[in-house]
Parts: sequence; structure tokens; C-alpha cells
Amino acid sequence: MQRKVNVPKQMKKVKEHKCKEFSLTAGMLKGATEEGGKEEMNILLWGGRSKSRIIIEMVKEIYGTQAHISGIFDKTLSELPFQSDIELFSSGSELEVFCKKSSHYIVCIGGEHGYARYMTAKKLEEKGLLPLRVISQHSLLDKLDLIGGGIQVMPGAIAHKFSSINEQCILNTNSTVDHECIIGKGVHVMGGAAIAGRVTIGNYSTIGTNATVLPNLVIGENVYVGAGAVVTKNIGSNSVVAGVPAKFLREFKPSIDLSMFS
Repeated sequence: MQRKVNVPKQMKKVKEHKCKEFSLTAGMLKGATEEGGKEEMNILLWGGRSKSRIIIEMVKEIYGTQAHISGIFDKTLSELPFQSDIELFSSGSELEVFCKKSSHYIVCIGGEHGYARYMTAKKLEEKGLLPLRVISQHSLLDKLDLIGGGIQVMPGAIAHKFSSINEQCILNTNSTVDHECIIGKGVHVMGGAAIAGRVTIGNYSTIGTNATVLPNLVIGENVYVGAGAVVTKNIGSNSVVAGVPAKFLREFKPSIDLSMFS
């Protein structure tokens, strides 16, 4: 089935994200920041499941005593599914209190929920919190044109020269983004996925585990590429595709709940 492809807006050259935030990129000394300081950070985590468990350990490894996690917000949990002394909270009134206690945030929403991750991030920024990058010291970001705010880069992930990784993206374990790619806001490149050179991926899209995207292609916004798929042609927005070669299965509509901010 042929579908019309709308080229995402971010295909144009993007400027570096200017929001003030602390970050650690691969190759920097442990605990150092891009600004060169050692300012103490109080971090609010949004989401209390497996991703937050991983992020807690990565924050310790990257930032050491410079960072303190002030609390975890998850309205779907009454207790954390893993052992931790970090306080869990779930109501809107508690959220307001913890936002005032915190300086930074990390959104621990993975899967195909890139739109929810990005919009939650924007709401937290409206409350004065700064996004914190979490970049494994075992990853490689090689002379990129853009490293966006709040990105999460897991061990073994590689992004090659002159690529742009926009804000709130996840590059999961052993994923690869080759040269001159443009990865939109809130994109999730899942574990083992391979993005070939000069590919553009629209906002909030997900590239499934071990999927492959061939060179020079354009993938629209809100696209879900199934695990193991091989994408050989452009994909229109709001699509679920799977298979070898990848074929359109159905429309994709992202879901989001921002009621805690109302």
C-alpha cells in the first residue's frame, strides 16, 4: 500500500539546543559538566518502572555526588517495583511540592511513547525544571551537529559524525545512527536498531529492536517501525510498519495523559 510522505519540518538544518542544562558526553571526566562547573542538582524522575531503575544507576555513574534524586513521580504506582530509598509520589499536589524542591528532571518513559515523553518534558520545563542528559560513558557520540536536551544514550549506542539528535530522544543499547542523520524530537531508537546514513526520522517515531533503515530515507512523524523490520522506502507519518521489507500495517495514534498538570 502506497502512502503519501510528508517530509518532517526538522529536515531543515537545526541549531543547537540552547536550554541551560548540565550534561556528560562520552569521554568527559566523571562528574564534569559542559559548563565546567560542579553545581549540585536535585533531580525529579517522571516514571517509576524499569527505565527509572536504570536511570537511577546511570545518574550515579555519570554525575556521582553532584546529583541527588529528589523523588519519583508515577500516578500508576502505589510502590516502586524495585528496592529503593527514593520517595515515590503520585498526586498533583505532591508534584507541585517536588517540582519546587528540584532543579532538573528526567522523563523515564520509553517504548513507543515519544510524544508523551516530549510533552511531559515541556510541562516540567514550564515549572522551571531543566532537562538533564543521561549519556552512558560506554556510548559514542562522534562530532554531532546537535545533541538535544534531555536525551538518553545507553551503553554501546553510537551516533556518527554530523548527525543531529534532537531533544528527549533515546538511543538504546547497541543502537547505531550513521553519518548525517536527523533524528527528530522524542524519537526512540530501540536496542540493536541500525539507522544508515543521511536518514531523517520525524518527531516521536520509534525504530524497533534490531530494525534497519536503509540510507537516504525519510520516516515521518509518529511512525512505529516493528522489531526486525527492514525499511527500504520512505514511510508516511502516523504509520505502523513491519516486515522485510517493511510494509504499512495500520495507522498509529500516540496517547498521552497530562491531567497531572491541569
